[in-house]
Amino acid sequence: MISESENQRCTVKLFVRADPELGCETQKQAVLEQLEALDADGRIDEYEINIWTKAIRLSGPLEGTSYYRQVIDHYEAFREWADTEGVLLNSAFKTESLECEITGERYTVLSLPSICLAVYEDGELCAVYPHATDDTAETASSCLQELESLGQLEYAD
Repeated sequence: MISESENQRCTVKLFVRADPELGCETQKQAVLEQLEALDADGRIDEYEINIWTKAIRLSGPLEGTSYYRQVIDHYEAFREWADTEGVLLNSAFKTESLECEITGERYTVLSLPSICLAVYEDGELCAVYPHATDDTAETASSCLQELESLGQLEYAD
């Protein structure tokens, strides 16, 4: 999880769907603005924006592309982090099998969340949002609130 140490370099990677989505566009804009503010205030060292699609086929024609490899590498790192932390990603990253009745073609896709934030401290993945525990759901907004509260300056009276 995100640590409160001020000596670590904090990088936030935003993964966002490129296509317009009803009900999500205002949130996408708000996340971008909050990341810009966190960066300007020095609460994070940098942020990066990554664009992805709604879903990616787990094996198929894109498998050899750098885009495919990048998405799958991130997903595998996120999954490894979740396993280590004892949290769940399956509400945001869903795997499903699809079949076309016309052609009989079948394949498995990984659905990607509209907004995902990955927090790295000194280059190590330390948090992924959204994620869930048995009783709570943590969202991108949760992440941004946590980053905002870290390193708050305290002024002497």
